[in-house]
Amino acid sequence: MKIITIANQKGGVGKTTATMNLGVALQRRGYRVLLVDGDPQANLTSYLGVTPGEAPFENLRTLDEIYLSKRPIDGELRRQFIAVSGSGVSLIASDRALSGVEHYLFSRPDRELVLSRFLAGIRDEFDYVFLDTPPSLNLLTVNALCAADAVLVPVQPEFFSLEGIVKIRQSIEEIRSRWNPRLSILGVLPNQVSHRRKLSREVLDTLRAELGDALFATAIHDNAAVAESSGHAESVLDYDRASRGARDFTEAAEELIRRTTNHGGSKQART
Repeated sequence: MKIITIANQKGGVGKTTATMNLGVALQRRGYRVLLVDGDPQANLTSYLGVTPGEAPFENLRTLDEIYLSKRPIDGELRRQFIAVSGSGVSLIASDRALSGVEHYLFSRPDRELVLSRFLAGIRDEFDYVFLDTPPSLNLLTVNALCAADAVLVPVQPEFFSLEGIVKIRQSIEEIRSRWNPRLSILGVLPNQVSHRRKLSREVLDTLRAELGDALFATAIHDNAAVAESSGHAESVLDYDRASRGARDFTEAAEELIRRTTNHGGSKQART
């Protein structure tokens, strides 16, 4: 199982969109995929058409309960936290209750490692796990980084992009030194790119010069179908498989597979 945290301390860069569509693209390739909605806004949960407490998810337990549990969650109890969405990917859902767990976590001596320990119990059930995160370095993000093998950083082509990458690199170094020495950057994924805009071209050139191979060769272009699909609670691959957005995320997933293979290996897709 490869655990990838989608992170950038800057908001509005497309973390949730990338989590959703990369996960679905990999599921289409035959991989077993789990998405974890680690943002109290719970946009990923909504994006996947999952509403905890309502049919058919009336018995679904949410991520905040993992953080609040005072005893290990294992066996059949663990299955109550995992829903299978209409897109076929599995999900650990969130709701607004997640915003209240950080105060409780501060009282736990293992506060940085709660999510990591939960995911260790399902290591054999999935090939890829993607962790969506809030746009801040709070304990929810720290848990996601401590649980991960690698970090994928979505960026928009604007001049403050590099600043956001520097911040997440600093955070990764701190996590590596204190809790998770295996953590590294898998890559930086350009998102909402328009080659018609001079600014996009200039920023991508700057990022390529600064980051080298760390910058994904694939870019996610500014595409109406990507924005529209979220409103329909579908991935862009389900909403419009012929769209530029669907092609971009499919290509980005292929590049991610290559990078994770080189990064330390991942199971082969099922045929």
